[in-house]
Amino acid sequence: RMFTKEVVGTANALVGGWGNLGGGVTQLVMGSALFPLFKEIYDGDSEKAWRTVCVIPAVVAFTSGAIVYFISDDAPKGNYSEMKAHGVMADVSAAASFRSGALNINTWILFLQYACCFGVELTMNNAAALYFRDEFDQTTESAAAIASIFGWMNLFARGIGGFLSDKANASM
Repeated sequence: RMFTKEVVGTANALVGGWGNLGGGVTQLVMGSALFPLFKEIYDGDSEKAWRTVCVIPAVVAFTSGAIVYFISDDAPKGNYSEMKAHGVMADVSAAASFRSGALNINTWILFLQYACCFGVELTMNNAAALYFRDEFDQTTESAAAIASIFGWMNLFARGIGGFLSDKANASM
């Protein structure tokens, strides 16, 4: 385990919050920085500019994934194959690991929480800029900047939620 049960909620929530922050930064960079730049490059053709801008996160994500795959370890203590070979990590089957997770009540609580709220997260990241542009007559650039606030907010909101989760788990 990477974290003790007393702080695992806070740790995971902070990491998740940083992930949501990535969504906010992407909104800000794509809509408020890259979109105007590509609109200039394509002589004001917004359609072509936006389609080109959407390729950039895909290239960044693919490159980041390749770098992580080739230079990182599987866990803080090293790679799984090496840890298993040296007896540091038990050799547990995938079925046994799945069974352990599926029988844990915390897994089901987390599953229900995500089922109720993750769609809202995706909807906000995808539709907020369009909403601000259409309903408040904002430019795409300013609408993206305003929509990015949702991702920035999650850095703190998720951390607080994880902290409260750890406190509730301690009382169980």
